[in-house]
Amino acid sequence: MTSRFNRAVAVSLTAVSMALAAQPALAQDAHETQNATQSGFDEILVTARKISESSQDLPITVAAFSGEELNNRVVLTAQDLQGVTPGLTISNSPTGGVPVFAIRGTATELGIDGGVALYYNDVPFISTIGMMGSFYDVSTVEVLKGPQGTQFGTNTTGGTISIRTNLPTDEYEGYVKAGYGNFDRREFEGMLNIPVNDEVGLRFAGNYVKRDGYIKNPDNAGVVSKDFQDENHYSLRGTLSIDTGPLLNVIIADYYNRDEKPFQAVPIRFAPSLLTLFQGAPTLESQGAKLGTYNRVFMGPNSTGVQPDFFGKASLYGIQNRTELELSDTISLRNVLGYRHDKTATSEDTCGCNVVSVNVLRQDIASQWTDDLTLRYDNSDLGLRVAVGGYYSFLRKETGINSNVLQGVFAALGFPNNVVSVNNHEVKETKSKAVYFNAEYDVTETLSLTGGFRYNWDSVSSVVMAGDNTLNPANNVDFSGFGLGIINVGSLPIFGSDFKPFDQKPCAPGNFDGYDNFNAETCSATRGVKFKAESWTFGVTNKFSDKVLGYAKISHGYLAGGTNFTLRDPGRTTYDPETNTMIEVGLKADWFVGDRPIRTNVSFYRGKISNKQVFANANYDGGGTGFGVVNAAKETVYGADVEVRFSPVENLTLDLNYNYINAKFDEFIYPGLGGPGATFVPAVDLSGATPSQTPEHQVSGAITYKWPLDVDAGEVSTTFSGYYTSSITQANRLSAFDAALGADLNELPGYFIANASLNWEEVMGSPVSLQVWARNLFDKRYLTGTNIQFATFGWANGTYGAPRTYGLSASVKF
Repeated sequence: MTSRFNRAVAVSLTAVSMALAAQPALAQDAHETQNATQSGFDEILVTARKISESSQDLPITVAAFSGEELNNRVVLTAQDLQGVTPGLTISNSPTGGVPVFAIRGTATELGIDGGVALYYNDVPFISTIGMMGSFYDVSTVEVLKGPQGTQFGTNTTGGTISIRTNLPTDEYEGYVKAGYGNFDRREFEGMLNIPVNDEVGLRFAGNYVKRDGYIKNPDNAGVVSKDFQDENHYSLRGTLSIDTGPLLNVIIADYYNRDEKPFQAVPIRFAPSLLTLFQGAPTLESQGAKLGTYNRVFMGPNSTGVQPDFFGKASLYGIQNRTELELSDTISLRNVLGYRHDKTATSEDTCGCNVVSVNVLRQDIASQWTDDLTLRYDNSDLGLRVAVGGYYSFLRKETGINSNVLQGVFAALGFPNNVVSVNNHEVKETKSKAVYFNAEYDVTETLSLTGGFRYNWDSVSSVVMAGDNTLNPANNVDFSGFGLGIINVGSLPIFGSDFKPFDQKPCAPGNFDGYDNFNAETCSATRGVKFKAESWTFGVTNKFSDKVLGYAKISHGYLAGGTNFTLRDPGRTTYDPETNTMIEVGLKADWFVGDRPIRTNVSFYRGKISNKQVFANANYDGGGTGFGVVNAAKETVYGADVEVRFSPVENLTLDLNYNYINAKFDEFIYPGLGGPGATFVPAVDLSGATPSQTPEHQVSGAITYKWPLDVDAGEVSTTFSGYYTSSITQANRLSAFDAALGADLNELPGYFIANASLNWEEVMGSPVSLQVWARNLFDKRYLTGTNIQFATFGWANGTYGAPRTYGLSASVKF
């Protein structure tokens, strides 16, 4: 560590030590006052350490929300979590529009599997799509910040997000809910809880949402979708629990289906591309393409005369079993076995205009087995708590990509209907094994030491195939008279889900230049890589009372490496693990101002990231393209999290949360990728640049008021909430050509949005409850992501956040 790093840590530790030293008297007064008034805040139980604990007792920065709080703050989708969790940034992938999560300078970028791990009832999701339909009949949502490697393993260098659903109860109960909103939004939801006997319980829940898109397409001509960004999905869940006292066994099965229009970004600027400069620099606009607006695209039928289907589909299911067994008064066993299967497919035109075809059909079929076994020893007399365990996972993922691109280039050459059509197919298998140890020892009644260690063995292997119509000699035209030589002018688009080479797209040996084991007979090549690495943590916790906790810790996390699908540069077919070492100090306190409760949680952190994984594009001679992950940087990140909850008067609760983050690349040599004649992104030193998805400031707040009505009238509450983020950098690297034409588009302006809800529980003593809600009250127009592709395609597009949406729902409990 550098001396600057050590000085910053020393200052942070000193500040917290002073705060801790001054706190006990205040804490004692607060404790006595609370006992006298019986007031305070409800506690949320979380499972960050694989046991149920109050979030205030954890030496971790954690944002935890109950199902009721998520409902009051109108958290309808995974994207909405950003508005209630400062320090969590959520953008959209340019392909498929799925959420991209980032915490403390580490993001789940396109092509990067980890950084922020997503869990569903203790089992990891295969992809972020799995979170999109999970926010119903929820017990808690937990957002843990910073490396969580010793508890959760690889791919948690930024943090974890965990969704926990409600388990069966001992009462026969249920509800049905129906809602309607603007854009013809219809929602239906229900839950049924059945206590079979004193030990066995069943719980069934489901949710259905259908809504028109809020981006309209007036040029659809009855052929293309008339709107985009719609919703059409449903989800089902069943839970069986057996609780005999010493034995708890829970089985959860879930299913999610999505059949929507494709996710559609909006073209926001056109410019000449490098590929068309020799033809007098025509732009797509000069060829008839139209720019869009925050709620409009102008995409008519494909001018080739061959029209693709556009869609966004997903079919996901999973089953898991959690067994907890008390072997003695001090020893317990916990095992979580899970299986998940995802099938997703998207077909979309990235440009959002029919003049240039940038159609990508992608299909992923993945299955995953995981098992996590933990033996726990808990001896209160000794003040010792120890957990040892092992973890295993196996993921098999088959990916097919069919791309039809560059129609605008051929239009400039006099072949307006032609494209380059490329197929790629990959089967990837990822295995992970780990052993781990976590312990906590009470040195005194208030002072505890914590430590943990985990060792991982990971392996990745893949088989890749590629076909390309540029190798078809029938498509070659001699442009020698223009000084251009022989150029492949493509062909009509070839749509469909044939991802392996075939007659029209023969094997493309050039796409395997980076492989050392290409098999021409099978048109395939393999890549494989193995890693082993450790994660560890050590901390000191001082609990001055049951309401005040201070801690200091250092953690080291590990993000696995892997194989690249389409990058073929020497040395870039695989990439190495990323590591993050972070120091964090924090203070969690519940106290009183007068007789009113206030909660103040503060933490400071500083991290060093090595072998930073970043997303990269490449262009190759012959027209081929590639994308993948490279290790190109060292990064320093530091910041602070502040959480304040205060009830100044009875029935009124104020929440204010703030996150500050400063993230910079210490060393960032972005590599030059691609062929010598097609290298649009040469090597460049970007040391000192800001990583993507790391806004410097984020603020969220909420005002909740419970109206003092007669108990027979029911319970009425109003919640106003808001979220602000400062500007956000998008791509880590733009080519000089792209930067000259659109550097301003790479920095998203900051924005503020507000939401509100009015909730009336048990209306006039009946089993009926009502809610009126609104998101983006002031109809703010803001970008959540941009994609700048001037050099390659001649356009830049953007993803806009949802406009003002509102609705009414009614539920009946029984």
